[in-house]
Amino acid sequence: LAGFVDRLADMSRSAGSFHDTLEVCADRIETAVDISQLSDVVEEMLRETRIVQEDARRSKDDLASLQQQVEMANSEIAKLQTELHNTSELVRHDPLTGILNRKGLDEALKREIARAQRRESPLCIGLLDIDNFKRINDTHGHHTGDAALQHLTEVVKDNLRPQDSVGRYGGEEFLILLPDTDVEHAVAALKRLQRALTNRYFLAEGQKMLITFSAGVARVAPDEAPEAAVDRADKAMYRAKRAGKNRVMMA
Repeated sequence: LAGFVDRLADMSRSAGSFHDTLEVCADRIETAVDISQLSDVVEEMLRETRIVQEDARRSKDDLASLQQQVEMANSEIAKLQTELHNTSELVRHDPLTGILNRKGLDEALKREIARAQRRESPLCIGLLDIDNFKRINDTHGHHTGDAALQHLTEVVKDNLRPQDSVGRYGGEEFLILLPDTDVEHAVAALKRLQRALTNRYFLAEGQKMLITFSAGVARVAPDEAPEAAVDRADKAMYRAKRAGKNRVMMA
């Protein structure tokens, strides 16, 4: 951009100088007594015209080069914007399961809360935790533990509505967002997920393994902070753990 402005300034100065020269030559032509006095004027005009033409040619070449640089820069900017967008999407998703991560969940929860407030519709969240997950890791190794998380994720995604969201809240904890759903129906939805998980055995080293989870469900109250709603669901989930696991408790 600086080069472009400098070249425009040079063109302006060259044009201004040429204009001044033409005015002087015009005055000399007007005051000439005979044609013999015009030869020097014509020669000067031709010389100045050639100089301006050469400046204009160089300016055209320079501006064409600058335009090419701008186009290359725009192309690079577009590439970087695409990479930035892709990177932003990656940091919102858990690399192991492909679902939302904590950051993505926080953003999704804030959006759903704002939407529920605008529409005055219910919004429920479910926080679930895999039962005895440490035992799975200790007995079969972390690779099997990772596969168990992926298995749970697939079952949950296959049994949620299109408008629902699920993300990995941390470790073996998952958060489910259920818009336009009252708390009773949210509890029923989590219980359906438990049944679906029971019907789809997880294979660990060629052996069938039953994976279960305990969950707490909370309806987000009007003007309630997202963290407060998650905390209530978390407390309900731990009540389900203490009650014998593989249960769903209402906050």
